[in-house]
Amino acid sequence: MPADRTHRADGFVLPVRQWFARQTLSVQFLLASSVLILVAAAVSGYLISREVSANAAGDRAAATALFMQSILEPAGRELALTGQLSATRIARLDSLFAEPRFKSRFPYFELWLPDGTVAYSTSKELVGRRFNPPPGLVQALNGDVAATYADLTASEHTLRSISTRYLEIYSPVRRSDTGAVAAVAEIHEDTDILHREIFEVRLVSWVIVAGASVAIMLGLFGIVRRGSVTIEQQRLRLEQRAQEAERVSGEIRLLRDRARLASLRMTDFNERLTRGIGADLHDGPAQLIGFAVLQTEAVRRASSKAERLEALDAVGGTLEEALKEIRMIARSLLLPDIERLDLDQVIARAAKLHEARTGTLVAFETSGGGIELPPVIKTCVYRFVQEGLNNAHRHASGNGQTVRRRIDATALTLSVSDKGRMPGEVCGDRSRDGGLGIHGLRQRVESLGGTVRLVLLEDGAVLTMQLDLGGGMLDE
Repeated sequence: MPADRTHRADGFVLPVRQWFARQTLSVQFLLASSVLILVAAAVSGYLISREVSANAAGDRAAATALFMQSILEPAGRELALTGQLSATRIARLDSLFAEPRFKSRFPYFELWLPDGTVAYSTSKELVGRRFNPPPGLVQALNGDVAATYADLTASEHTLRSISTRYLEIYSPVRRSDTGAVAAVAEIHEDTDILHREIFEVRLVSWVIVAGASVAIMLGLFGIVRRGSVTIEQQRLRLEQRAQEAERVSGEIRLLRDRARLASLRMTDFNERLTRGIGADLHDGPAQLIGFAVLQTEAVRRASSKAERLEALDAVGGTLEEALKEIRMIARSLLLPDIERLDLDQVIARAAKLHEARTGTLVAFETSGGGIELPPVIKTCVYRFVQEGLNNAHRHASGNGQTVRRRIDATALTLSVSDKGRMPGEVCGDRSRDGGLGIHGLRQRVESLGGTVRLVLLEDGAVLTMQLDLGGGMLDE
């Protein structure tokens, strides 16, 4: 059972600690300082109220003793001379303490001789009897005023069945001529008024301590709160910057991976393109030139001029065909002088060459302002338009070929679209990923940080390139 209670206590303390740790510094300070200041205020208030209570009782005792000294001075002189009070003095004291204003404030009164004998008392059964001297009596015989609450177990109280703890004030009664203590007056004072006064004093002291504690706590909390708000704002900024740095780092890693992949794919594409060019040269112009070389043998073996001219015509025709194919291959590889052309002129040049080569029409639409681009981007745009129009001609016979260019701030969007094959036409099928040309084009654009997207529609296709020209790209 004790172990279970310990487990429950630990299970309760842990959530409290976790909750406290999640709070802001100002709230933590407020909670911790509230406990500390509350304890300090309680201790201070208790000590102050106790000291105030003691001082209040002492002041009341001193005032009462001073008041009684003037009344009891004659009685003290008689006790010093004769050791007892005369009947006349007793009658005067009885008359004095019988008055209502005295009776209500001082319900009991005794005059003690130094040996502990009661020389006079408002309770007549005590007169002449001797008791063990109370501590207050001993203190008063030494010349000091003593104030204590009545000890209800003392014999002089049990004899009268006193059940109320009055404030007992012991005041020395001195002789006027020598100042010696002739007797001690014990005054029982009603504590209702005293307690009310003490309560008021305690209340005021507690209010002052509480007000001062609250003022101190609020002042410190205001200072800490301002610092906590600053720290919290800085923490939030640091977290935002850390998140932003993490996001940028992720984007950099992604772009780096994409650039590496694009570089590998571009290398592979260039290798494929080189092999394709080699195959085109081997299967086309090389075969024709080889055939022309074989025709030279017929020229050497010709027996007549007519046969020789016929053979030379065949060689010349073959070489012209080979030269034409070489020029066609070179024309597809070489770009126009794009450094001196702007973006729209580059697009228009690619469109016109396509029209001249295929005999089809190309529409060109622009939106947004113009912008000066570096040659590497112009080259990319030219190849994109060239490949897009080639695909439109190959798969849709050039039906509805349209090039659209839009620039928003530093974002370039370029698209090539067609309206699909005409009814009854037989064209090549295209996949959503495109062929080798689209694949290489995607790697070229992605190497510049852009994207390529091919959308196949029921009535055609749209090839779109998007490129962000910010981030210093235009400084190239």
